[in-house]
Amino acid sequence: MKKYGLLIMAGLCLVVLFFGHLQWKNMSKAAGIEGKKAEERIKEKEKEEREALIQSLKPGNKKQQSLIDYLQYKSLTQEKVIVSLIGSNGTSGTGASNFSNSWAGRLERSLRSERDDLETLGFINHSHEGYTTNDLLEGKKIDAVINDNPDLVIFENPLINNQYQSISLEQTEKDLKNIMSKLQKELPNAKILIISPNPVANSKTENSLELNYLDYIKGSERVIKNNKWTYINSVNGIEKKLKEENMRMADILTNDNLHPNDLGHNIWFEVLDEYFKLQ
Repeated sequence: MKKYGLLIMAGLCLVVLFFGHLQWKNMSKAAGIEGKKAEERIKEKEKEEREALIQSLKPGNKKQQSLIDYLQYKSLTQEKVIVSLIGSNGTSGTGASNFSNSWAGRLERSLRSERDDLETLGFINHSHEGYTTNDLLEGKKIDAVINDNPDLVIFENPLINNQYQSISLEQTEKDLKNIMSKLQKELPNAKILIISPNPVANSKTENSLELNYLDYIKGSERVIKNNKWTYINSVNGIEKKLKEENMRMADILTNDNLHPNDLGHNIWFEVLDEYFKLQ
């Protein structure tokens, strides 16, 4: 009798284990299904949030779109985003202790860290020390920029070298028109930002044509204004910051009184960085 009792107990245990395992299996399956649904809901929400972000950044949905918003929109809607730089000494980093301390190096780092979507932003620098506007054309630097197929072009108009090498204002303005015409024709979908070079210590010193640096700035600005090109006057921006910080021009230039030092490049970067975020 005792033997039969043990067998019955063993049988009951097996039944309990069987149904318990079956219930656990069903619960695990249900949990798995619910987990999968939760994951799908999260993915769907992320997709909706991404689409909403794209729509909020879409050109035309705002009266004025900042350049950083424009670059983020591009990064969300295409595989890669390219910024091409062209110019002369200032953009190539002359005066900075290393390129990472130049305004271009600082701007690249800032944009990449500002938005997660810009981590893979590509900067390509085609600037060359000592180049004039004509050198940029003859040296195929404009062609190199076009070959990048960039989304944004930052063009530093090399007026310091034009003034120093006594290139006439007429030729300077003609070169500027030719550069912009070529860029706009070959890169119709790219944004183009023209910036002036940095301020210099002896801006009123005349060259062999009896023209000073500010004459070249003003002459180029007339052409830029008439054609409604996007432009930043770096000279005014940097000088304004110097006044605010109670600093001298000598504090931000190297010993040649022409090229910005690390501090000068940082202030130049701040001027550009503020513009990039301007709505």
